[in-house]
Amino acid sequence: MNKIRIQVKEKHIQEGTPENCTYCAVALAIDEKLSSMFKLDFLPSIVEKGNSDYALKLSDNKPSPYQTEFTTQISMEDQETVNDFVFDYDAGKDVEPFDFNLEINNFQIERMKKLEKQEGKFFDEWEKKRNS
Repeated sequence: MNKIRIQVKEKHIQEGTPENCTYCAVALAIDEKLSSMFKLDFLPSIVEKGNSDYALKLSDNKPSPYQTEFTTQISMEDQETVNDFVFDYDAGKDVEPFDFNLEINNFQIERMKKLEKQEGKFFDEWEKKRNS
């Protein structure tokens, strides 16, 4: 299992939208980190899981029928911290920057790399056609 450290910074808090699963501060921080690691346009969503927990739904940013979903999770040791942050953020309370870990297995990392290559080839071909 690979752990990827996510930093929710002040800019994510300021630019994020409370009660919006794809544009909250946590989702913006995840998108920034993973987009810097892979040349993919991600669509992370922080969704409710049960009565008190939040979970990550991660896919690429394409129309639903064409999306690729990636199985990831917030590290168990950080789950309560993320839950508390999202609850307070959505309630309009003052929140502070914090860090947490995402867990992504090797299979999902390889899927991201493969999709990155496929999309790179597609973009290169599209660019050639556009310029000719």
